[in-house]
Amino acid sequence: MSLIKAFEAVEPIYILPKDDVATEVIIPGLSASAHADVMIGFFSSQSLAEIAPGLASYLRASSAPLRLVISPYLSATDQDALRRGLSPETLVGIKFDDQLPNADALARHALTCLAWLIAQARLEMKVALMRDALFHPKVWLFHDEDNIAALHGSANMTGAGLGRNREQLSIARGWTGDDASRTCARLAAEFELLWSGGDNDCIVIDLPTAIEERLLRDYKSERPPDEDDYRLLWRQAHGLPELVPESASRPAGEIVFAIPEWLDYRSGDYAHQGVAVDSWRDSGWRGILEMCTGSGKTLTAMVGAHTLHAKVGPLLIIVAAPYNVLVQQWCNEIELFGLHPVNLTAEPGPKGRDRVIADARRRLRLGLSPAEVLVTSNDTLCTAEFIEAISRHAGPKLLIADECHNLGAAGFMTAPPTCFDHRLGLSATPVRQYDQDGTAALFEYFGPTCFSFTLEEAIGRCLTPYDYHAHFVSLDDTEMVEWRDLTEKIVRLAWKLDAGIKDEWLESLLLQRRRVLETASAKMTCLAELLDDEPIENLRYTLIYATDKDPTQLELVNALLAGRDISFHQLTATETADPKMSARILARFQSGALRVLTAKRVLDEGVNVPQIEKAYILASTTVRRQWVQRRGRLLRMCKEIGKTHAVIHDLVTLPPGAMEGERMDEESKKVIRSELDRVWEFARLSRNGARTGGPFEQVEQLRSMLLGGGRDGV
Repeated sequence: MSLIKAFEAVEPIYILPKDDVATEVIIPGLSASAHADVMIGFFSSQSLAEIAPGLASYLRASSAPLRLVISPYLSATDQDALRRGLSPETLVGIKFDDQLPNADALARHALTCLAWLIAQARLEMKVALMRDALFHPKVWLFHDEDNIAALHGSANMTGAGLGRNREQLSIARGWTGDDASRTCARLAAEFELLWSGGDNDCIVIDLPTAIEERLLRDYKSERPPDEDDYRLLWRQAHGLPELVPESASRPAGEIVFAIPEWLDYRSGDYAHQGVAVDSWRDSGWRGILEMCTGSGKTLTAMVGAHTLHAKVGPLLIIVAAPYNVLVQQWCNEIELFGLHPVNLTAEPGPKGRDRVIADARRRLRLGLSPAEVLVTSNDTLCTAEFIEAISRHAGPKLLIADECHNLGAAGFMTAPPTCFDHRLGLSATPVRQYDQDGTAALFEYFGPTCFSFTLEEAIGRCLTPYDYHAHFVSLDDTEMVEWRDLTEKIVRLAWKLDAGIKDEWLESLLLQRRRVLETASAKMTCLAELLDDEPIENLRYTLIYATDKDPTQLELVNALLAGRDISFHQLTATETADPKMSARILARFQSGALRVLTAKRVLDEGVNVPQIEKAYILASTTVRRQWVQRRGRLLRMCKEIGKTHAVIHDLVTLPPGAMEGERMDEESKKVIRSELDRVWEFARLSRNGARTGGPFEQVEQLRSMLLGGGRDGV
């Protein structure tokens, strides 16, 4: 039977309970459907009894599951049934005639049938969480091969909603006219949006995850859930800390853009933040803050945004960051200023982002918000669709670019967006080493550096001191032969470097030669010895950096830790692509449940993990920015764990015979020179530099290895 036939005699509207909508619409609709979807505010297994005949027919006639999107509030008995459905072993022995529950079983054994339907994937359920409101639609969608119909109104999918309450439901049959067709299409599109994960205002989580993360709540009729309950669940699902409910501090819905009372940016160890804001203001609200990692760039930028808002009024703020994990970190800190940032990386494509941006423009235009903050990735910032959507806002617009040196690349600078009235770049090292053109373009767009606060100034004020230990390891003979072979090839093309000519083959050769140093086999032996010398109780809050040029080294590090029964987890681009996964990993590390994090480069920029107090560096690039960032990452203060200083172990690669005092040829000296600059940079600010056997002595050892003349090489 088709939907047209099943619904030929339906009324346009039903008033419950005097009209039997279950018998006249839902049961025949399910019986005629090839697949059916429901999005509903509240669900109860007792509703299965109300629609039993139609559901039984649907199960027999269609192989498609009945899909439901529901709110997280369920009775305790229904939650238990869902858990049993996700553990099929608990349902052994349950059998139905013809292998499927009939109408009688659905009516008499609703809880058992609910568990069975989940276990057999005949009913698929996802849970919708709103940011600070109720998920409250009531929509049934019926599809046959050719047509669609939608039942929508006020009735929940509960026994009371379908059988006792005073409710109303309307039926739209897509084949009867344009209005009905548009209604069905709009509701079907909304369901698919939710089923695919939701949007910025409503995230949708699959049932196993909702149960595992304890996002389901008991529904108690004496106190229906309110906005604070939903806000708490929203934050829990995003791995965010609990906030004091809005209702406890200010009227619900009111947005107040304010600097946190605890933030002292004018005096004390963080007075540089106030100076930075003043410098940016005096530079005409454009410029770059060159502030070392750990000095509070994020908070400084938001104080600057607040200062600008006080001058220009309602403000659209766009924050761009290079990694998703940084995007979420920005969202967390922006909330401290009373705003509700939108994480655009969570939006489903350009259409989703465009809708969210339109909402932000509307709230500013209507005076509903003092400032709207959209946090996005650099990739999205560079798209024409995004810039066009932002440009439609007629009011003041501020761009805050975190780690702005990344935007000096061609992708952004080829057509930098001109729609931002005010621009603020943040970077510990805005100068792009080896890229004068990119640096010039960066300063041309954002303005020059208007404030600088170096690592040297920060240590002892807002960063902890550190001890530095360089450990010399040698290339073996095979690795040295590879180094020489690559260098010979590079020398033939070196004139292109002087001429500023880009050559992909030359760049590949340079990368391969650097990889020889970073992946020297002796480093794994050295690391194993260092770990064995470290008492296990001291091996906590530790970070191990491996090369990003060969995945094998990280795999070997992980195997080394596993073999010593040291709790660890890697944190690479794979993990940070999943915000919830990376949040869980970092939370376990910060709590002490994980002793070690292993990483390549993802922790170089912006990620705030102040507990880190020890690092083993197996691989470093020649880019000075990385040297600054890695120390800033390690030197953040953390009173919670009693952190007084940090310790850095740097594995330094040397040519064969160097440590034995053998005379070095020119190619061997190039290896030493490539490491000496970094060792001196790390040693000069260390607190143990001048101690006997300390890093200053090691710097002198490296310099002595270079004695005997020779020209600087490639």
